[in-house]
Amino acid sequence: MTPDAVVLITGASSGAGLSLAHHLAGRFHVLAAARRIDRLREEFGRDSHVSVFEIDLAEPASVVAALDELQARHESIPYLINNAGVMVRSSLEKMDEAVLSRSLQVNALSPALIMRRLLPGMKALGFGRVINMTSGAPLNCFPEFGAYSASKGALNALTVTAARECADVDIKINLMSPGPVKSEMAPDGPLDPSVCHPTADYLLSADERVPTGRFFWMGYEIPLFPDLSGVEWLEGRADERYHRAF
Repeated sequence: MTPDAVVLITGASSGAGLSLAHHLAGRFHVLAAARRIDRLREEFGRDSHVSVFEIDLAEPASVVAALDELQARHESIPYLINNAGVMVRSSLEKMDEAVLSRSLQVNALSPALIMRRLLPGMKALGFGRVINMTSGAPLNCFPEFGAYSASKGALNALTVTAARECADVDIKINLMSPGPVKSEMAPDGPLDPSVCHPTADYLLSADERVPTGRFFWMGYEIPLFPDLSGVEWLEGRADERYHRAF
């Protein structure tokens, strides 16, 4: 961890975000952000290691206002955990357009906006650690979870792209799934959110050997992409390892 060990955690009012805020407070100064500011104040009001901020990732104007306030108070925020998320179950044919739009905004577009605002400060420091909370959903594509899977798939792509764009600086941008933890989104989850703490600790480490642009779950590194060696995209051909459908 750097001397300016300030970490912003979105969705810090419940679930993995709340658990991580408690876990990291003390080693870091935690900027706990959520739309339910009263709950944050009740949870952290007496903790000098935590500052609370109101942010609603469904509203871009709220995200911009919160970031303006955060950056006015803190010259640099080298650690970021984009944890806040929304999950609505619906088949595609019955899905309200607003559900898809809100899912993309909360789960992908607002995290990208936050990264866009904080990455210049990380580059100025020459250091940064970003954890974007994802899921196995876009890899599994379960029926009736299209909005959630699509939004997390977008987040995955944005994360890997940002990681490659920052490859020449000690800025590590990774994906983490907390695992099957109990939360408001998954009230039947069998595990306590604290199971994600060791993975988060690893990804926030100042060790330059921490990889970037990867996906981690329960301490495992999970492949995001198939092995596509032998596919020549620009030439429009693939080698004998690939079966032609027609």
